[in-house]
Amino acid sequence: MLEKDIKIELIKRDLKPSDVYKALGIGRAHFYQAIRSSNLNNKTLKKILDYLDLKISVTLEPKNGSGNI
Repeated sequence: MLEKDIKIELIKRDLKPSDVYKALGIGRAHFYQAIRSSNLNNKTLKKILDYLDLKISVTLEPKNGSGNI
């Protein structure tokens, strides 16, 4: 869910995923599991986002653009 956005941020900051998971003391598998998670309350995901100084923002929009239900 967030994996693509996090990877883009890492590229922008000239970081590798290993730079993040080693700095946080988490395993490689847990890092990737967290960024692929749809659970936004995942503690490891929160650590990663805090380390990168990021927050999650969600926007809902109508599918057809009309706004009618």
